[in-house]
Amino acid sequence: MTRVPPVPFPAWEGVLAMVPGAVFYRGPGGDADSHAHHAIQIIASLDGPFTLSFDQHRERATAALIPSGVRHGLTCSSGRLLIVLVDPFGPRGRRLEAAAGRMTTRQVGRALAPVLADSGAAPDPGSAVDEFIGALAPDSPDKVSVLSDPVRAALQYLEGAAHAGPRLAEAAAQAHLSPSHLTHLFSREVGMPFRRYGIWVRLRRAAEQVAAGATLTDAAVAAGFSDSAHLSRVFKANFGLSPSALLAMAVRRDAWPEAVTDADTRGW
Repeated sequence: MTRVPPVPFPAWEGVLAMVPGAVFYRGPGGDADSHAHHAIQIIASLDGPFTLSFDQHRERATAALIPSGVRHGLTCSSGRLLIVLVDPFGPRGRRLEAAAGRMTTRQVGRALAPVLADSGAAPDPGSAVDEFIGALAPDSPDKVSVLSDPVRAALQYLEGAAHAGPRLAEAAAQAHLSPSHLTHLFSREVGMPFRRYGIWVRLRRAAEQVAAGATLTDAAVAAGFSDSAHLSRVFKANFGLSPSALLAMAVRRDAWPEAVTDADTRGW
């Protein structure tokens, strides 16, 4: 009797949920070209191993925790994935940051095994994200990161100016510093350059627009990109996918990652 091979899942046609401080995806996986992004990434397979490609090596795994800014690619020919992108500046990200720099893929797989075995139990995406982070960083208190007033002002500016295309000179004026001084201070405290963080904010804005029903062209303009082709290039550089992948997903717009406000940053 001839064995019929399983029908592969359509790539990236799962559910994408936006929750405070994180983006959660559950559904069929696929390939993603080499890319790097601001978020800390948790990735786990519900069906079988995938391959991660880093600058110096490739690794076969069923789960991984990828620190912010680390370039990587993904090969996942079939099967379902759980992916969490966590903003390092939110409470969830501060809790996860230390674990992201020290856990091997095998350790991540062991830590997540109980959560994956009961993956349908979480009542909502936010609870699922907390279960993942709790499994990976069970004893980690919120990390207190002190940001200076000028950097907080620059972050607030970036959140508010994404639609217009943020400008360093305007952020520096709001922070009461010279552009060069803000550039050095921002990179030191935030861990990435002003311009790159601004791109991350604009990509979040574009995804939020798509979640609200906008076309890619309208989402690109609303997020400060010149056109959909510009958005596509930047999106692929950061996520390894075309933004058209968002159109195949069922996007839940519960909430978006924390904007930086006085209340959020006070005491960091």
